[in-house]
Amino acid sequence: MKRIGEVLTGARPLGGVSVLAAVVVFAVAVFAIVLHTLQSDTELSDRQAIGLALAQGLALVLVLRAPHAGWALALGVAALSALWVGDGLWVDATLNSYLIVLGSAALRVSPRAAAGHWLATVAVCAVLASVLRPADWLSASITVALLAGVVQLAGSSLGGLIAAQHSLREQRAATRRERERSALLAERARIARELHDVVAHHMSVIAIQAEAARHRDPETMPDTLAAIRSSAVTAMGEMRRILEVLRSGDTGVSPQPGLGDLGTLVEAVRATGTRIELDLPAPAPELPRGVGLTVYRLVQEALSNAVRHAPGAPVRIRIMRNGTDIGVTIENPHDTASVEPGHGLTGMRERATALGGTFDAGPAGDGTFRVTATLPVEVLR
Repeated sequence: MKRIGEVLTGARPLGGVSVLAAVVVFAVAVFAIVLHTLQSDTELSDRQAIGLALAQGLALVLVLRAPHAGWALALGVAALSALWVGDGLWVDATLNSYLIVLGSAALRVSPRAAAGHWLATVAVCAVLASVLRPADWLSASITVALLAGVVQLAGSSLGGLIAAQHSLREQRAATRRERERSALLAERARIARELHDVVAHHMSVIAIQAEAARHRDPETMPDTLAAIRSSAVTAMGEMRRILEVLRSGDTGVSPQPGLGDLGTLVEAVRATGTRIELDLPAPAPELPRGVGLTVYRLVQEALSNAVRHAPGAPVRIRIMRNGTDIGVTIENPHDTASVEPGHGLTGMRERATALGGTFDAGPAGDGTFRVTATLPVEVLR
């Protein structure tokens, strides 16, 4: 109910005019109508009429901030005017304004409190009937009880509708914020995977090349240094592309590596002295860009792990097309006891499962470490 109060007290504009301002204008109109009616239809003095009319207008404004106080003030004014006039059970002018306040209070309070207001109205009606004893006290009491119930039911229903609409707007806003946050986190995770793949692979290759350079013939040193420089330039180029995407918020217009770039990747790793057997269908199958990139990154990360954990050991890579799937298998002799799971294998699994594929990595039982992945092709075109 507190949220309804925030809406009704001017937190939300209606046509450029706040609800509070509109209620003040309406309260002034109620004051004028009640005052005119009391002065023309009763024998109350001007001071009494002005006081009662002013109190009813004030109650209509007060009910927005303090619904119980506003309702009590309006009920007291209605009862006092009936006692002062002494003609009938209620005075129409103050009763009608009281019903308006009663309905407004029902917008702000709980159903239990609204029921309390209705019972209090019926009780005051009974007291006035016992004191004034008008001839039509029974019918008048029943009429007022029914009117009060209908007004409160309408007010409570409208209050529930306002609360539901307000809650729906908040839920939609929260859903939109959560969707934006999820998209941001997904993009950050994607960029983090790209950075990890680039840095882990190229830095591993550079480190192995630099280590191997110490044991090579000095005559081949220029070629070794050229290979190290090529790996560093490639790494810097890929990192610059990824960081440019991160700065600009663009999705990246530079071509991403794919199946056709595996030969260049393998040759760069072979320059470290690693023996690599690449079994790639000829001609290379055409793949969707996302699938081709995933295959490339899987091979890249597997080669990085092989160079890091089993330097000098041979690596076998098989790329196979099987109907609507493409399979990737990378094997190499591996001392798995010294390997701890890291972000690389986690990133590879996430890449494969994000495309609806499968991924598995671990000892094959014959002294080799095997990485296998199956990615759907036709479904994702």
